[in-house]
Amino acid sequence: MAYETMLLAHRGWSTQYPENTCLAFEQALGLPIEGLEFDVQLTADEVPVVIHDATVDRTTDGSGEVSAFLYREIRKLNAAANFVDKGMAEQPIPRLVEVLNSIERIRPESYFNVELKVYEGDGRALVDRVVPLIQQCSRGDNVLYSSFHHGCLEYLKSHFPEVEIGLLYREPAPEPWYAAKHLGAYSVNLKYGLATDDMIASCREHGMRVCVWTVDDPNQISQFIRQQVEILITNAPDLALDVRSRLRASEMHS
Repeated sequence: MAYETMLLAHRGWSTQYPENTCLAFEQALGLPIEGLEFDVQLTADEVPVVIHDATVDRTTDGSGEVSAFLYREIRKLNAAANFVDKGMAEQPIPRLVEVLNSIERIRPESYFNVELKVYEGDGRALVDRVVPLIQQCSRGDNVLYSSFHHGCLEYLKSHFPEVEIGLLYREPAPEPWYAAKHLGAYSVNLKYGLATDDMIASCREHGMRVCVWTVDDPNQISQFIRQQVEILITNAPDLALDVRSRLRASEMHS
């Protein structure tokens, strides 16, 4: 393949370990994939923590909005409480700095996509807390910031013009590249059902890279790798790695 799709583990190796925990990230980094995708939001006392939902209900033994917890309170929750493997050891909701330290310790060259979760407000406080912290802990050229809140990304780009951003889309948009080009984005990040042949081709015609999420079906993984999308995000990095390896081997013998 002239270009090899980067594989990122969605919330870590989340088919095998509790999502968005240091355990899931560290296990994913043990695979020969390119890196991680994870979600960041703020506690009530503005500590950046890694969790996807607006509330802690689905993934922990607690209840309530993430933004209503102080960090010392949210730290007491078990992020493995509702994982399919009930025998899993307790896992805390990690601070962003803990995840960054894990990456630095295990594989500092890893690429990672940080999704900025903006459930209320304009996301500016989140950007102000998260981006400087990441810049202290990473090279900078291996980080992609994404969000469904494009106004948040616009603010990010205006204050940190050197960083790369990806505009997230979960609903059909006729010209998703338009806003991406306007903001100087690195990529258009499409839910896999939106990433048709025509859409991928159109994004490329307008100079946009394509990131596809979240792809766990081996046939779809194969299809997107053959289309050479720049980034593929998956809950099953082991499966995606196997598919990519088989495609690489078949090309070498063709």
